[in-house]
Amino acid sequence: MKLPLILPTLLGMPLFAWGGLLLLLLIIFQVLNGMRVIKVPINCHKGTAVLILILALIHGFAGFAFFQGWIA
Repeated sequence: MKLPLILPTLLGMPLFAWGGLLLLLLIIFQVLNGMRVIKVPINCHKGTAVLILILALIHGFAGFAFFQGWIA
């Protein structure tokens, strides 16, 4: 029988909840940049998009692992 991993926390919140908050802030940044409210170089915009994709995949896997009972 496999024991589930213990869910890591930071300041009382699970790490994937912090990941979701970080993703929300990055997406807001991208939207404001796309609407030209914030002006940043295109390389920053592209880099942020790649970062959002990577963090979203990690965040999604963490949520899926929690749902499946792999982490508790």
